[in-house]
Amino acid sequence: MAKDDLLMHLYELLQNAISSPIIERFFAFVVDVFVMVAFTVIPVVGIVLSGVYFLIKDIVPLNGHTSFGKAVYHMRVVNTQDNAPLSKLMMFKAVVRNIFILIPFLNIVDIYFLLSTGKRLIDTWIETDVALFEETL
Repeated sequence: MAKDDLLMHLYELLQNAISSPIIERFFAFVVDVFVMVAFTVIPVVGIVLSGVYFLIKDIVPLNGHTSFGKAVYHMRVVNTQDNAPLSKLMMFKAVVRNIFILIPFLNIVDIYFLLSTGKRLIDTWIETDVALFEETL
């Protein structure tokens, strides 16, 4: 019975993910991966640019303080205290959010937390959130 309950729980999580902004967040991440791959076309410097973009993609000032992927889906990372987009002054939060993706076990916990609550675990810890915006960039 426990196995059936687990499968049912996973099925419910996936149903919730498909019918929520989580799918858009996933596709925004895919767009950002394509941007990082595009940077690698430039020998040596491109790899460095790709790594820097990965770390600070949520505060790119050319793009309305959001990553290119999130801009496509009209999303940005905001500080939960004042709902302001992350800026250079909050670079630490942006870097921590993105480094968290690289830690294998925490990454799995983070994905589970996102699917079950709609918010990443790291966003809870560092007081950030992904919000939709209406204005054009």
